[in-house]
Amino acid sequence: MSEILYPPAELARMLKVSERTIRRWVQKGDLPALRYGRQLRIPASALEKLGRPAAEISNKSDWLAKCRAARAMMPLRGDSTKILQQIRLDKADR
Repeated sequence: MSEILYPPAELARMLKVSERTIRRWVQKGDLPALRYGRQLRIPASALEKLGRPAAEISNKSDWLAKCRAARAMMPLRGDSTKILQQIRLDKADR
């Protein structure tokens, strides 16, 4: 069975971040992605690096609350280091 691949725009909507943030995570290597020509796709398995499996992201309001809280910690402009650290800490606490 083939894996689900998300375009950056769809993944950005799911995580409540900008598409630019998704592309920056990919560029920095924080989020694995695949290129098909000029198109960028993020596999569902890559989302596990951010916290929870992709199947749980759209179903859990607590996950969205954690994402929003982590985003609130970040300055309007800056890198995503703090949010990634917070997500990794939350994952380690489980």
